Amino acid sequence: MADDACTKKVKRQYKKWPSARASQAVAKCRKKKGQVRKTSKGSDLKRWGKEQWKTASGKPCGSKGAGGSKSYCRPTKKVSSKTPSMKRPAKQAAQKRSGKRASPQRRK
Repeated sequence: MADDACTKKVKRQYKKWPSARASQAVAKCRKKKGQVRKTSKGSDLKRWGKEQWKTASGKPCGSKGAGGSKSYCRPTKKVSSKTPSMKRPAKQAAQKRSGKRASPQRRK
């Protein structure tokens, strides 16, 4: 698939591609030019941006000093029914602390 002008512009600006922030930048550029694409992925990305994900210590996800590989991120705001649980189950937190990979959460 050929990249449009907005994708090329954003790829030059962001080191990590693809990423949520880069996707938001592409969407913003396209909206400015009037080339809006409305998809379920776009609405999920919008929801993700509003949820304000942070680590257990309250720092933004991915920030330096956020706790390293032992930290985990959870949303701080419940935006819709698709928002994952605000708290990580104790069993998964214990697995994370022990160095074992936590099993993925299942949606109800």
